[in-house]
Amino acid sequence: MKKSIRNLIIGAVMTAGIFASSTAAFAGITKFVQTDMNFRMSPSATATVIGSVPAGAKVEILGLQGEWDVINYNGTVGFIHTGNVADTFTAAQNIVPAAQTTVPAQAAAQSQPAQAYTSVKDYYDNNFSKAAQNMQNSLEWKTVSVNAGFLALRTAPAYEDANIIAQLNNGDVVQVFGEATGSYVQVYSPKYDAIGWVNAGFLR
Repeated sequence: MKKSIRNLIIGAVMTAGIFASSTAAFAGITKFVQTDMNFRMSPSATATVIGSVPAGAKVEILGLQGEWDVINYNGTVGFIHTGNVADTFTAAQNIVPAAQTTVPAQAAAQSQPAQAYTSVKDYYDNNFSKAAQNMQNSLEWKTVSVNAGFLALRTAPAYEDANIIAQLNNGDVVQVFGEATGSYVQVYSPKYDAIGWVNAGFLR
C-alpha cells in the first residue's frame, strides 16, 4: 500500500515536471492579442468562458496545447485560440477593408451602373439582401470569397470601420446560424471563436 502511494506521488511530480518544462520556453514572452477573444478555462471551444481578452491586450505566453495558447492575462491563467497573437498590434479600424470597397465583378454585371446607388450600403442592400435572407438560420457552412483584402466580421450589421471584430481571409469558413439584416447575416467564425455579422455577398 505504501509502495502504491509512493508511486502515485512520483507520477504526479513527474507530470508536473513535464508540464513545467513544456511551458518554460514560453514563460516571460509577451505578445499582443490581435482581435477580441473569449478567455476560456480549458483548451476547447465549448469550455467555460472566464472573460474576454480585447484586441490590443498584452499577454504573457505560458505554453501551447494543441491549437490553444496558455496565457496569463492580468494575473489570470487561461486559454485562447492560437494564431491570434503577434509581436505588435495594429488596430483593425485603421485598415481599409479593400474587399468591401470594390463591387464584385459578377454582381456589377447583373446590376445597374454603380452611379445609380447613393452609398455602399445602398449597393449591398439592393444586391445581396436576398442572398442574406436565403442563408439566415440555415446552419450552413460557407466559404469566404474575396479577390483582395478581407471580409470584415462585425459587431453589428453596418458598414463601419469601428465595428470590425476580425478580418476573414479568402478561403476561411464560417457557419451561418442567425438572422439577416439587409445584406448582412449572423455567423460563427471557428478561426476566431467569435460570433458576428458578415456581408452575404462574399460567402459561397
